[in-house]
Amino acid sequence: MKFKYKTSEESSIAYYGWIIAIYGNFIIAISTLVGMHGTGFFLKAFETKYNWSRASISGASAFTRAQSGLFGPIEGYILDRFGARRVMTIGFVVTSLGFYFLSSTSTLFSLYISYMFMTLGVAISGWLPIITLMNSWFENKKTLAMALSSTGVHIAGAGTALLAFCIESYGIRNTALVISVIFLFYSPLSYVLIRDKQINSNNHKKIESKETYKSKFKLNINQDIKNALTHRPFWMIAIAHSFSTASVVTLGVHLPAHITDLGFSSVQAGYVIMIYSLVAAVAQIIGGYFGDKYTKKYVLSIFLVFQSLSLFILSFIKNIYGIIIFSICYGIGFGGRNPLLTSIRGDYFDRANFATLFGISGIVINIGTVLSPVLSGYLFDLKGDYTLAFIVLGILAIVGSVLSILLPKKNY
Repeated sequence: MKFKYKTSEESSIAYYGWIIAIYGNFIIAISTLVGMHGTGFFLKAFETKYNWSRASISGASAFTRAQSGLFGPIEGYILDRFGARRVMTIGFVVTSLGFYFLSSTSTLFSLYISYMFMTLGVAISGWLPIITLMNSWFENKKTLAMALSSTGVHIAGAGTALLAFCIESYGIRNTALVISVIFLFYSPLSYVLIRDKQINSNNHKKIESKETYKSKFKLNINQDIKNALTHRPFWMIAIAHSFSTASVVTLGVHLPAHITDLGFSSVQAGYVIMIYSLVAAVAQIIGGYFGDKYTKKYVLSIFLVFQSLSLFILSFIKNIYGIIIFSICYGIGFGGRNPLLTSIRGDYFDRANFATLFGISGIVINIGTVLSPVLSGYLFDLKGDYTLAFIVLGILAIVGSVLSILLPKKNY
């Protein structure tokens, strides 16, 4: 089914892009709840049940992030080549299999395999396909659309206390099985609702006619992509993204354990995540609005400062007041930076190559997300707390803010 695209239609509530954005919000919410937020609760449950070290269980996250980083360029190419609709339909089935395997996990090896399927499935059915769809469906309201669709990342936080309760009350097996069924349901639903839209790009068409069809399976490394890889903005954005995402992934793995170490319950840890997620949901919409109104790199740098500040607070203030202040500051930084780190790429690169370039940058992004959870777990096993780990993550976020400010002007 083909859709004619007019820029003026973006302002209409009936524009199909907004329908995809709302549906994408639900997809990202469920993926984030059980993937990012849920990781810490599942791994804490495995630690309690089998007495595994935190460095070893963090390896499950690192292993899957490494896999995701290596698969990133291929994922981006597949999305650009075959469209989000087909890719997402398959991705939900893969995710469902991952949680089915998780329900019967009893060894570290089987835990790693489960997370391999889960991460692969979520990657090709969740955030990147939805953001790619927003990039293709929107132009003038692109940042706002990305903010609306990806707010599910934060809405998911409202369900973390319930997820923690289910794991505590019904066990890992029953909880994982129910999640597996839910993801399986999303597969046919996505096939019905998702619609791809082609972006008209003269450069893309010209190069594609000469190169792409020489081989059906040849990666579409056209001249626009090659040019992007030789320019500073690509690497500066990728590194800033990596440094800020390192703390997001690490907290997803270790924050529930850190809060329970302070004497609180897993359900109370869920409430902490709920607080910063709700703050982040509001901050994300604000970030999307200001990102379309003002220079993105300056707005992004401010939100990264908030993210860094929250990590320093988490490092030194270890009572309920410190946790609440951390939740508010982290919610502002984490939420506001999300749409900006993605939409800012559209200011520097051809939108027709968005998914491919984002997939390639995933190699850089995942260096931080692979190493930081394991190193944080190792530091905990060595020192007995996360203070040094959180300080390092705060410093990395500050470096990401500086890189954002130093980005050159658009079309430099």
